[in-house]
Amino acid sequence: MKRIWALTTVLLIGNGAIVFAAQPARYDAKVWRAVRTYDLATLSKELDAHARELVGVKCSMRGKDIHHMKPNWYESSIWQPLPGQSGKFAHVSVMVAKPDLNVFKAIPTDTSGAEITLYGRVEYDVHSNFRFVRLVGRNVTTDAAGNATVTW
Repeated sequence: MKRIWALTTVLLIGNGAIVFAAQPARYDAKVWRAVRTYDLATLSKELDAHARELVGVKCSMRGKDIHHMKPNWYESSIWQPLPGQSGKFAHVSVMVAKPDLNVFKAIPTDTSGAEITLYGRVEYDVHSNFRFVRLVGRNVTTDAAGNATVTW
């Protein structure tokens, strides 16, 4: 009986840590040096060319709609006004992990927000023919060796 209770406790605590505590993404110096930051208008036109790349994306707001696509992933979008074109926007679909959802929701949904840089990996879902950026965070710290840690 004690074993079952202990196993159940460990599973519940372990699952709680996964669900409620977002883990920082760590990248070695070689990978981080290859990261390029793109204007959203540029990246949205060239998303296919950057498959599997870790990228930085400049945006100013997120989409209002958030869809629960997979058990631990949510689909939304990030937006940026096109320079010189009143009322026109560029956007890219993004996937956000469940632990990061509340922080992602803090990004404004209107154009009043300042420009921010989000980091993620460009990915492709073969089954749904869907390109997106899987977001990992927006704050970066690097150590003396050039290794980077990305958090929300």
